[in-house]
Amino acid sequence: MILVGDWAPGETKVGIAQLVNGVVLANLEGPILPCAYEYDTVNKAGPHLFSSTLPETKNQFIFSLANNHIMDYGVTGFETTQVQLGQRNFGWCGAGQDINVARQPAIVNDGSVKLGIIACCEAQFGIARLNSPGVAEFGPWVYAAIRELYQTVDAVIVSIHAAVEDSPWPSPYIRDLYRSYIDAGASVVHGHHAHVPQGYEVYREGVIFYGMGNFAVDPDKWQSHPNGMWSLVAEIDFSVKPLYWQPLTFEIHHRPGSETITVEKSTDEEQENHRRYLEMCNYPLGDSELFTALWQEVALRAYCHYGASYMRFLPHPKTGRRMRAKTSLSILKNAFLNKDIQSSTPTHYDYMLWYHMIACESHRQMLATALGILGGEIEDLRTEETRNLADEMTPWLRQV
Repeated sequence: MILVGDWAPGETKVGIAQLVNGVVLANLEGPILPCAYEYDTVNKAGPHLFSSTLPETKNQFIFSLANNHIMDYGVTGFETTQVQLGQRNFGWCGAGQDINVARQPAIVNDGSVKLGIIACCEAQFGIARLNSPGVAEFGPWVYAAIRELYQTVDAVIVSIHAAVEDSPWPSPYIRDLYRSYIDAGASVVHGHHAHVPQGYEVYREGVIFYGMGNFAVDPDKWQSHPNGMWSLVAEIDFSVKPLYWQPLTFEIHHRPGSETITVEKSTDEEQENHRRYLEMCNYPLGDSELFTALWQEVALRAYCHYGASYMRFLPHPKTGRRMRAKTSLSILKNAFLNKDIQSSTPTHYDYMLWYHMIACESHRQMLATALGILGGEIEDLRTEETRNLADEMTPWLRQV
């Protein structure tokens, strides 16, 4: 089995090089549509994503559809995606015509090993309900699904879409959640959603990959991001106990003006740079106090960078002057124009954005952590070490 990250090349053509033979598990970040302009988008906060191409490779692909973009073009877009995947004999899981279908696992044979894959995501947009299509929201049902699936397969993989975007570290909640899936019987957790590589760890008899990063994405959206054009790739041999696995990194290469990207194994120099980055993602996972302090860095910076503005909160007097100028000016402008920001009439987009920030567990954890520290309910564990590390790993977020 080969684990990769997000597939979202948009209308860019993709060439994949140096990927070994085997079954590939990826996150399909948005529907596959011949032409998106023929489809109506749904009402949501944030961008609408689609791609017009699937991998051209000898590998068999299995896609997790459990994410916040697969329903961006409604039921018609989802049904078109099912047809496109079926024509290529690509498997998928994590979405369906109702909540029960969305929770159904995928079963795949990888050589002599029978694998079961459960796909789920944090609540955002496009969640399946009792009588409506969508994606599988994670919840207590995952534990029963792991135990049941474990009776009929050789190993269970949980593929989950959950993270604060652009963060190199998950929240303590997400770390504990993923570990609990291993405790319940899963062998591997395949994480995605941060759109940058996150850490990985061996936990008991399993392996957790917190975030794989962007495997094949539209370069116009990501090439300016420090870690948006490379990803973690993991080759796993489930036929041996304990699992044999090796982490690799793959780069997305794009020539200006070209309509094609190439995804290929990183060079030795690139691998060394990625190795250092991943080490700084990994080593805090085993140090609870350091890990919590780094999460506090991420939470406060994300809150000041966009969280407070999205929620239409006024800046905290101790942090407001250190916020990015664009963010702080936006909030202050709203305050002056409305005089009382809390009493201004919310728009439909406000409601959708607030839902997005509160329903999504990672965003909610970010808000709760930042507000807890600013209000004095949560002890501030940040140090000069964590500030420096956060400055290096998240240069797009200012120090708070």
